[in-house]
Amino acid sequence: MGFKRSLLALRFLVIVLWTGYCLTASLPSYENVNEQTILDLAEKSNKTFLKLIGLAIQNLKCELSFCDQWSEWTSEMVYRGQFGVKKRTRQCWYDFCDKTGQKEIEIDSEIFEGRCPRSYNTSEGGLCLAYHRSGMNHSTAKHLCEKDGRNLIDVSTQTRYDVALKYASHGHLFVQGQRLAQGGPYFNDAGKQLDVLPFFNWTSGEPSNRADELYLRLDMSGFADNSHAYDSFPLCEIRQ
Repeated sequence: MGFKRSLLALRFLVIVLWTGYCLTASLPSYENVNEQTILDLAEKSNKTFLKLIGLAIQNLKCELSFCDQWSEWTSEMVYRGQFGVKKRTRQCWYDFCDKTGQKEIEIDSEIFEGRCPRSYNTSEGGLCLAYHRSGMNHSTAKHLCEKDGRNLIDVSTQTRYDVALKYASHGHLFVQGQRLAQGGPYFNDAGKQLDVLPFFNWTSGEPSNRADELYLRLDMSGFADNSHAYDSFPLCEIRQ
């Protein structure tokens, strides 16, 4: 808006100066006024002051646009998945208008909190997730996710369950959920019982309740109890 007001004021100035020289001019609406409009008028009228105004605007625009647009932000987590640094870059030229010759790369950076690192994806509901396509036993999966403050995904809400279910189309998923005894209830890491939630459903033939099946996995058709040795795919989450 400020630049439009400046152009409007400039249009008024030109009209006043034009009228002062007892000339008649027809200018376009201020939305269409630019430096070339003034330079064209200067050429037609042979008025030096108009040419100076046009060139001044042209130089000002060059000085305001001697850099490319900023790139997209990139980010890296630097402390246990909680804080990170995001960066963006752009090219700037010393020869403003032509954007040729010597140039430099400007770097802009900010510290942020609670966002996904580049190796993770932000899903529906704002979950920060990483899916690993290598099957592994439960302790390996849990250890992988716990590096740098990560965990297996928590499926204690309908939204979280729906998001995890999409990843389950690639294969069995390890999710948060462990029982303390054969046939007992499943709890997430925060101690919330999962198998009483309204959206919780066992896949066909489950639970089999064998003595070693103390861990929870998610399949496309629902949950299943899982032994430590049975390989599944970890879906890791950074809580934001």
